Amino acid sequence: MQEYYLITFESTHAAIATEKLLKPAGVSIMPVPRFISASCGIAVRIHPEKRVQAEKLFESGSVLKSNEYAYYHICPSDGKSDSVDGIECERISMSY
Repeated sequence: MQEYYLITFESTHAAIATEKLLKPAGVSIMPVPRFISASCGIAVRIHPEKRVQAEKLFESGSVLKSNEYAYYHICPSDGKSDSVDGIECERISMSY
């Protein structure tokens, strides 16, 4: 399992609009992982090397309010903290 960042949404419309907005950063659509429960079921996956570009695009072009999406860092567990199936999931905020 590789590290990645994930944005989940309250609506499918927001997920599709964000995927289009962030397309230049090479994002992809994926189902929300089972260890994240609250969302519309569709998420936008961001590769770590494209994180800064994606965040800048999101900041400059998204009309979503902070309660309409959630941003996560997903990575393999280091074995030192709580994890689900060897995966750590931390909710974070955009770094801009």
